[in-house]
Amino acid sequence: MEAFIEAREKGLVRFLGITGHGHKVPTMHLQSLDRFDFDSVLLPYNYLQMQRPRYAADFNTLVDLCNKRNIAIQTIKSIVRKPWGTNPQTHNTYFYEPLVTQNSIERAVHWSLGLSESFVITAGDIQLLPKILDTATRFEKQPSDLEMSAIVDEFEMKAIRCSNVDFR
Repeated sequence: MEAFIEAREKGLVRFLGITGHGHKVPTMHLQSLDRFDFDSVLLPYNYLQMQRPRYAADFNTLVDLCNKRNIAIQTIKSIVRKPWGTNPQTHNTYFYEPLVTQNSIERAVHWSLGLSESFVITAGDIQLLPKILDTATRFEKQPSDLEMSAIVDEFEMKAIRCSNVDFR
């Protein structure tokens, strides 16, 4: 941290943020913000993730704190479909098989964009990026739980694991 703070003081970087990928990330970010005033947080936010009561409660507490302190909230993994399992990794994503149809991407991204306090980080996949960007330009409102539940069923969406951390 000392090196990062020194780099900011010297003007080498402007902002310092913290990132995480597991199911305890909101709690860990809250602890980190108790120790240092980061400029941003980055963590998973998608419909399935927020169906976990503990994750959702901790996430919402983090959002409240970030709003009070003017800390940017960046969200990732909006288009998670399921773990790769035995399927070949055909997309440039590291932790999960993504949703790929325009309709499913639209619902998933619009659901994530429904959190007005944050911005959605796109998937690092050149095949999916145009669909995600197109979707973002047409955002009007967050889909309902019924709509989201329908794509969970249709695409057999499942919780993912990242570095042996369960995202359920």
